[in-house]
Amino acid sequence: MKEKISPFTVFGFFGVLASILLIVLFGTVGLEEVILSDSVSAATSSNVAVTAEVTTTITCDSSPGSTAFGTLSSTATSTASPNASTTMACTNSGGGCTLYVKDAGNTASSGLATSSPAYLIPSPNAAADASTTLVAGTEGYGIQATTTSAGLTIDSRYDQTGDIVGGLSLTDIIIASSTADITDAEVIVTHMAAISEATPPGIYEDTITYSCLVND
Repeated sequence: MKEKISPFTVFGFFGVLASILLIVLFGTVGLEEVILSDSVSAATSSNVAVTAEVTTTITCDSSPGSTAFGTLSSTATSTASPNASTTMACTNSGGGCTLYVKDAGNTASSGLATSSPAYLIPSPNAAADASTTLVAGTEGYGIQATTTSAGLTIDSRYDQTGDIVGGLSLTDIIIASSTADITDAEVIVTHMAAISEATPPGIYEDTITYSCLVND
């Protein structure tokens, strides 16, 4: 920094006694430019990299752990009790999340199976269609799904009412999905079955697995 100091004038009075004569002296101080300067070193800079990670979270909770048809009859379709419920949530997903369903069947095909004797009530029917209408006296087995949660959509295969059911598979099938983050979204599943007069007596079982995944 440079700063220029302005010229100035100084007056002085010097008294000298000589023959009772007062001599007055005055004058001007010579002009001189005074320069002030700051010594500043060259500036330097450096960068600081800032990083952060946002993780995607997803939860999937199904209950109860079991449901039962009781005694199946060839004269009516049957509904298991209680219904199953799966609650799903996903955050920071970017594209939402999906609920999948699959069953164990008899390891070869989907359905309600008994090992003694070895027999399978196929899902949803002998033709393995995506969905079917259960009819008393004709073997079939499947599920319906509903939700009241905003942002969650039930797949058309399982979005059924009445005696119509969607078929299960040994591999994952979409049962419900969202396109954005959801919180405590609930899917209610109803299990239904029908048998014929020729269906062998026995204890029939199936294990259904629900899994939640974040959408890619």
